Amino acid sequence: MIESVLLLIFSILAVFVSALLYVNSIEFLGYRYSIGGSFVGAILSPLFTSLPELIILLIAVFEFGGANGSAIGVGTIFGQPFMASSLSYGLVGVLVLLSFILKKRNHSYMEVSRTLSIPFIFVTVLFPLTLIPSFFSSRLVRFLFGLIFLGAYLIYLAIMYKRRSLEAIGEAEQPYFCRVCRNRELAGFVQLIVSVVILYFGASQLVAAVNQIAVSFGVSVLGLAIIVIPAATAVPETVSALIWGFRGKDTLSIGSLVGEKVLYSTLYPAIGLFITSWTLNIQVYLSVLATSVVSLLMLFFVYRKRIPWYGLIFGLAFFAAYVLLTFWLHV
Repeated sequence: MIESVLLLIFSILAVFVSALLYVNSIEFLGYRYSIGGSFVGAILSPLFTSLPELIILLIAVFEFGGANGSAIGVGTIFGQPFMASSLSYGLVGVLVLLSFILKKRNHSYMEVSRTLSIPFIFVTVLFPLTLIPSFFSSRLVRFLFGLIFLGAYLIYLAIMYKRRSLEAIGEAEQPYFCRVCRNRELAGFVQLIVSVVILYFGASQLVAAVNQIAVSFGVSVLGLAIIVIPAATAVPETVSALIWGFRGKDTLSIGSLVGEKVLYSTLYPAIGLFITSWTLNIQVYLSVLATSVVSLLMLFFVYRKRIPWYGLIFGLAFFAAYVLLTFWLHV
């Protein structure tokens, strides 16, 4: 147990360092090549920070295998949007409030681009639809829905790409690796690659440590997968969102989280439908309900271009309720 705790601490530090390197490099590259803040936050950031979850999904299904492997894979897909909607948004909301109290921000809300309403619309509409294939035993139905979700992600990419230059990043710090490499572009790309390598290593060890600790308490496989694994692997995007939020880059902050949710409303369900039996239970239904409600609320605020701190922490109530129902009442 002590070794698992030490591994947990070490892996969290590794992921935190990778997030610092990643945020700095991707922000600089977005600025250098005039890529909009919405595109960087909602497209580029999630593609990189979700790599650990994709690896976990594939390893769970193809190496672990069986019903438990499928449950872990499915739980990861549904757990990540739930954790972003509840815990990650909540932490950003707490940061906004504290920054306002400490006079680091001029107001207690986040000012975001209305472009972010696009990913929120995708999540609000598509994520609940991921439940439908579970009511059919036909592989053909799962395959067709998989194609639909894959097509939706491609459409989302096309829409965001066309709008990539509408909100250019105004300024950005030089990559940290400029201290050892004078070429800023090269330093940015090398730093990005290094951050992803550390991210993958740290996240893998983090999940291993969390699993070892959680299994000792006899938690169910699906319940564990929905809340524990995403809680661990959500560290990179959550830290990225917190860093950008602290710096006042609100569109990047919220975009990095909602972009992650779009992946789990389109691309990852498509992969899951192709390679798993897509067997769901009440815990999944609860997570989808919570995610959908929070996403709809966020869509309302994003359309107004202002997200108040209390709107961000609203999801924490769902997180507390899920933990209570799953681990105490054993629903």
